[in-house]
Amino acid sequence: MKYLTWFFHQRLTAFLVVFLMLLSGCSDFQSVSFDEENGESNEISKQESKFVVKGGPNVVEITTEHNHDSNEHLFNLNINEVPEGWIHFRLNNATHADHFFLLYKVPQAAIDAAESANQTLLEHWYQTVTAPFQAEWNPYINGDISFGVFVNNLFSAVLSSAPWFPNAVTVGGPGITSPGQISETTVHLTEGVYIAECYVRDENGEFHSYNGMLEMITVTGQSSGEREPRATMDVMVSQSGIENPDLVRPGAHTVAIHFGEQPPFGYEHLLGHNVQLVYFENGYNSQLLDELGTWMDWTEMDGLVNRAPDGATFLGGAMEMLGGNKAYFKIKLKPGDYAWIAEVPDPDAKGMLKTFTVPFGNTAGK
Repeated sequence: MKYLTWFFHQRLTAFLVVFLMLLSGCSDFQSVSFDEENGESNEISKQESKFVVKGGPNVVEITTEHNHDSNEHLFNLNINEVPEGWIHFRLNNATHADHFFLLYKVPQAAIDAAESANQTLLEHWYQTVTAPFQAEWNPYINGDISFGVFVNNLFSAVLSSAPWFPNAVTVGGPGITSPGQISETTVHLTEGVYIAECYVRDENGEFHSYNGMLEMITVTGQSSGEREPRATMDVMVSQSGIENPDLVRPGAHTVAIHFGEQPPFGYEHLLGHNVQLVYFENGYNSQLLDELGTWMDWTEMDGLVNRAPDGATFLGGAMEMLGGNKAYFKIKLKPGDYAWIAEVPDPDAKGMLKTFTVPFGNTAGK
């Protein structure tokens, strides 16, 4: 009984926030074109990534969109059905805000509940998870209640409307990607139904998922036959911190991101681990790193709001996964200063903010 209580609390906390938030997120890098003034996309750049398999049933192209008039944030997918196996996700951020694409495997109980309510799965998810999350979040971000009260209210609301939610499992997806950037992440998906969201917030405290950034993907039982990618670099994240290579050469890399042990009940922000890559256009100092660490905590007033601090460009990575899993992240590194960072409160103190420099030329640099 004690174990069941532990497991339930862990799953709920780790997924509640992200899911619920469901309703609530470089010159030489792969990029798209967008209007800085209006924060809207112009024609998407036609340049093709050098890393993603072109075409094919296991390649999901995601373009982010924003309707300035309605303030809707949307994912535009080229396909919504893929075979099971290694699936490549390519996220084109053509808007003014940072975004990501976090995937959850939906439990059968949620599918059954949606059918009983005569709703589509997306409608049911929004009404029972996303909307309640935003409703309980509002008084907290407005300063009317403490975080502890918010968490208690949230658990009560979501367990009442979506008792199946603790069994929803995060399975990764493209990490935080800044405006004008293209990121690529590969994860292994088994047969089932998945929902994706971005829980970056607007200035008014509303999560992007709450304003439309919610999508569904069906994975069929047919095998894609895609081979597991080969890594040129390994990065590990666990409750001990991020372990990354000291020496990194410039050029194309396939980074295997390994997810290790996580705290039994998550961190103080209710989530587990993810891993993001940041590029510093003009180098970094302690002030920028402090600002970046604060921005990575969604429970902070300015945490995960629209854009990362000036001077920090997110190039993608891998969103939350359970321990024992891995994702592959493809990137072309130009010379300059970078950091691996996890979305946890005070990542530097937890060993989850690791800076490194890519040197000029083909020699590795520290």
